[in-house]
Amino acid sequence: MNKKIIFFTSTYNTSGAEKQLIKIFNILKDSNQCLFLTAKKSVHKENHQTFGVRKTRNSFFQLVNVSRKFSPDILISTLPTPNLLNVIIKKFKFVNYKSIVRIANYNIDSNFTKFILKNTDIVLFNSIENLELYKLRFPEFGNKFYYLNNIISELDQNLTIKTESQLNGVVISRLRHNKGVDILINAMNELTDTKIKIDIFGIGPEYKNLKNLINNKNVSLKRESVDMRTIWKNYNFFVLPSRKEGMSNVLLEAQYNNLFSIVSDCKTGNKEIIDLTENGVIFESENYQDLKNKLINFSMGKYTPNKSREKIIQNFSSKQALEVLNRLI
Repeated sequence: MNKKIIFFTSTYNTSGAEKQLIKIFNILKDSNQCLFLTAKKSVHKENHQTFGVRKTRNSFFQLVNVSRKFSPDILISTLPTPNLLNVIIKKFKFVNYKSIVRIANYNIDSNFTKFILKNTDIVLFNSIENLELYKLRFPEFGNKFYYLNNIISELDQNLTIKTESQLNGVVISRLRHNKGVDILINAMNELTDTKIKIDIFGIGPEYKNLKNLINNKNVSLKRESVDMRTIWKNYNFFVLPSRKEGMSNVLLEAQYNNLFSIVSDCKTGNKEIIDLTENGVIFESENYQDLKNKLINFSMGKYTPNKSREKIIQNFSSKQALEVLNRLI
């Protein structure tokens, strides 16, 4: 194959979308000449170059210059601003390449969405639901749309899910409004007499507000990031209360580790995973009373957890993703 491919996004290994782009880079780099570029200052890695700007849009001319020197056959980007820069460079012929944008969230109403879809060559979606929603809104571009599964890293570990009388749940999330952590806290604030305990791991601008909202001693807000490879064995269940979510890498990790998951029905991705694995339950997004009821039902043993690891491996493997990419590039 041996294509020259640039990968471009805002930072290195910060968001779920960026982590997935790195995984795509890793499965293509052995058969192609690949360069990973980030706009903002990022930890240096092999085959990775950063422009060190404060805002992604300010990296435009540096991206043009590097692209002219590298002369890529393909430029793959993810997140809205990197995608916009990708198609501007292509449309106005600063550099000629095949433009591939990856859409990892429900940004259908963003100002530049139509411009991006019109001027790119290929659009990758990590959610079938999201792909269908975009196709319904923009049928004229539907022939460019392809599903590319998120890649879940297979981990060799023995799972020891806790079975004590207290039910230990976990949330791993950025502390932002769209992640809906406040919805979970409101639900837990009305469950002070239950055996449910929740640990929330994350950093972000909502930390103080969320900390002040908690009045249940069984809710612990931990201002830290965690190594997900080691954390799952400490918990009985996982909660994803998002108002808005793409195909959640954390939910995939939880399901890979057979952890029963209580997730919102927000667009896009959560329902796909639970429908696939049947190892979880869905509550109405924004409705903390519905979430509270689902938590109570789980504590009373009204749901039957299922082993979900094999389904995650089958549907979110690097092999499957590579087969799709090889057809497209």
